[in-house]
Amino acid sequence: MKIKIMLIDDDIELTKELSTFLTKLKYEIKVTHNLAESFETIKHYQPEIVLLDLKLPDGSGIQLLEAIKTNTPETTVLILSAYGTIDTAVEAIKKGAESFLTKPVDPDHLTILLDKIIRQRQLQRKFTVNDLEISEKHRLIIGNNKRMNDVIQKSEAAAQASSTILITGETGTGKHLLAKYIHQKSPQLDFPFVYVNCATLSDTLLESDLFGHEKGSFTGAYQQKIGRVELVNHGTLFLDEIGELPLNLQAKILHFIEYGEFQRLGGTKTLTADTRILCSTNRKLDKEIKQERFREDLYFRINVIQIEIPPLRERRDEIPVLIDFFLDKFKLELSKKICQIEESVRKRLESYSWPGNVRELQNAIERAMVLCQSSQLTLKDFPFLQEPSALGTDDLYRPRPLQEAITEFKKNYISKILEGTNHNQTKCAEILDVQRTYLNRLIQDLNLNR
Repeated sequence: MKIKIMLIDDDIELTKELSTFLTKLKYEIKVTHNLAESFETIKHYQPEIVLLDLKLPDGSGIQLLEAIKTNTPETTVLILSAYGTIDTAVEAIKKGAESFLTKPVDPDHLTILLDKIIRQRQLQRKFTVNDLEISEKHRLIIGNNKRMNDVIQKSEAAAQASSTILITGETGTGKHLLAKYIHQKSPQLDFPFVYVNCATLSDTLLESDLFGHEKGSFTGAYQQKIGRVELVNHGTLFLDEIGELPLNLQAKILHFIEYGEFQRLGGTKTLTADTRILCSTNRKLDKEIKQERFREDLYFRINVIQIEIPPLRERRDEIPVLIDFFLDKFKLELSKKICQIEESVRKRLESYSWPGNVRELQNAIERAMVLCQSSQLTLKDFPFLQEPSALGTDDLYRPRPLQEAITEFKKNYISKILEGTNHNQTKCAEILDVQRTYLNRLIQDLNLNR
């Protein structure tokens, strides 16, 4: 089934060129040239993506953008304009537009942007529990026992204030999901929720992503870029894994939280934004402070309200319900007839420690259902539950987050090298071909001190 795109612009030549180009890319295209026609067409055409001109003969494209995001918020809107300014771009993004393109449109850039949007939509359909599920029927994913109900109640109370919230918990417990739930319960609900992973980008790119940059501020900065703190104005900014934030950026984030002020990378003008900050970490920040890897003043500023999500092993009464939920979820997504798990295997799953928490449980069920050839899941579909003698090397591939597997390998490998060198860190660093200072940090992080 083709992706439906609606192209709204009064420039006849432009719409003809873009329509021909997008049709060749196998998209289904519908073209309109004014607001009145567009309002009627969009009701029955129901496009997944809209390319919308800001300046139409009978009004502003912003009017239609607002209507689209009110009636069908899942529709992706890309703004087109030959008259665009930064202020107009910010207004469009605030009101829900995905991106802002100036005319004439670069075909290559448009192709890449559409591919990215479609991939994101596919991933979202596959892995994300939608907002309705979170708030209603499937709230169980983030809480179905007393401890998690306490977390939910605390979150709903905290959501009403503007205070900064720090969400703590192990990998895979659902910190991102809880942050989004808090946003949905907050006065910022009608404004954007923007996610930033502090562990995935270099210092410069992360600063640019957060605060934006001016043209020429670093190699590759060919034009001015608006940062996320500016785009999310009046909304919620979620800083995931804030414990990974470099020290130089910690100072800038602290200043922004305290005063709402920031400067784009390479710029001198002080800008402001009114943004609600949520943070998360799986690190013990008090230990990071002692080792001078995290600023104490920033910790106190983000830790106004702390909400800790307990690991799955401490709320085992949720496991049976989660197993059934994921069975139903993947039965639909994978079009499988599998509807049950062998009772003895189910008991093993319920007693397993789940170091990767809910995410690991979800991955385990998905992997088992993908590979299973029968109508019932058995022990052979969960290799990590088998005895080590029967397991062989399969334990290396038990379902869990990639970072967790990498960390476990590092810990085991470095531990063996340290034992082989009688804990001579200089010799160990030479064997590993790393700096001794870096090795020392790894030893601290992985708790490998004698």
